[in-house]
Amino acid sequence: MPRPTLIIALLCAASIGGCSRSTSLPPLVEGPETPELPGKFVWHNLVTGDGEAAREFYGELFGWEFEVKDDGGYSVIRYQGRNLGGILDTSKDGKMSKRGHWLSAMSVPNLKASLAAVSKAGGKQLESPIDVSGVGRVVTVEDADGAVLHLLESSKGDPPDAEPAVHTWLWHELLANHSERAVEFYRSAFGYRVEALKKKPGKDYRVLWSSGEARAGILQNPFDKTRSAWIPYVRVDDPAALAERVPGLGGRVVLAPRPDVRGGTLALVLDPSGAPVVLQKWSPEVEASP
Repeated sequence: MPRPTLIIALLCAASIGGCSRSTSLPPLVEGPETPELPGKFVWHNLVTGDGEAAREFYGELFGWEFEVKDDGGYSVIRYQGRNLGGILDTSKDGKMSKRGHWLSAMSVPNLKASLAAVSKAGGKQLESPIDVSGVGRVVTVEDADGAVLHLLESSKGDPPDAEPAVHTWLWHELLANHSERAVEFYRSAFGYRVEALKKKPGKDYRVLWSSGEARAGILQNPFDKTRSAWIPYVRVDDPAALAERVPGLGGRVVLAPRPDVRGGTLALVLDPSGAPVVLQKWSPEVEASP
């Protein structure tokens, strides 16, 4: 496992705000409206103080492309014609983030009802909802264990479920300081079905299910003095080879692939602003979930 000092650094992000600027984005889905998939993570925003460095890092590492908007204040991430998320450069508003972080957006069918459920379950709303043209309404919330995420009510439905392509989002994992409290929050606030994972990493690993699909995992944060946090996964073919490139691109390898950690299939890295992301090799023929 990573050294505690590094985990403390990557989880103790000073800024927790999300996409607070008003912008027009491409829709989550192209063409006709699609069904809503409540509980699915459908968008991802990187909050960083250096958007240019982030674009260079992720562009070189994954081949992502970017549509730069608002004089660099916001960049839409695209890969093979698909919109994956965005990069919010806080320096353009004169608010330098001390450390970057990814904020994932969970689909909800009714934002007002979901905010009421969040409050009832012990979480809290961190900002007023924002109307994003072409996408829907989004708001940043904190769960009962202190982890931050977006809730998004889509205006045209959600991207259909499909096998994640290489270099796109694969999985989401919550490192929770109080895993039982976190599990109960997501079950109560969003109606997830929760199951313990029977195979490694062990029975204490909980999987959140909605609409017949595994959406995310929750595990106990093993390190003291760190805030609970959601960590996104990107599917890759060779995590070791990509991890070797990270230092040269301005990032840092926290955990290189090794046999005793999920069979050597993943690497935990930090981008140049300190935002954590996991590189995961995954095959649907071998595993039902990452």
